Amino acid sequence: MKRVLPAVVLLVLLAGGCGTDKPDASPAPAPASPASESASESPSPSESPSTTKAAPQPRFADLTQGSTTSVVKLHAYDAKSASAVVEPIIFMTGDAYCRTFKIKRSDSRCVSQEYVTEASHTKVTVPIAATAKYFTWEGADGNVCIDAPEKGGTCPMTAKEFAGWFKLNEDGMVAIATTDGTLTRMAIVYTP
Repeated sequence: MKRVLPAVVLLVLLAGGCGTDKPDASPAPAPASPASESASESPSPSESPSTTKAAPQPRFADLTQGSTTSVVKLHAYDAKSASAVVEPIIFMTGDAYCRTFKIKRSDSRCVSQEYVTEASHTKVTVPIAATAKYFTWEGADGNVCIDAPEKGGTCPMTAKEFAGWFKLNEDGMVAIATTDGTLTRMAIVYTP
């Protein structure tokens, strides 16, 4: 028994420590749940770690730099200070979510949920441009103003009207656009 253990350790060191590939520069995947961690630690004999491909993980928009679009939960909105506290989220139709993240078609998120959301649990304070545009999904005449749910409403509204909506809908979902890390568009997302 004493001879087997050093041989196994030597084999593990040789097999695991001689890689020649460059390190993966992509962001680290989101932490797995404890149940999936134990399953991933010991692949079945028919699977090898190099051939098992994990499903894609959600990536949330970095709202602090560059130009991007995202759906967020709006936690705070201060027009006087021209800032908002937002939490990037994933907001997709159930079908698109399951296709994107390679979830079995029989999963309830694919068949019984019109929209799927996933929170990033990260709050970010973002400045609001003086020229920011605001939109709602509900027109003054009662018409629905939506091109795509994940882009929010398309009926223009004023900053004052948006502030009034926020007072009644704290943590509401808003589709935003940023330019150089500054909010330039905020559109209320319709949630049935």
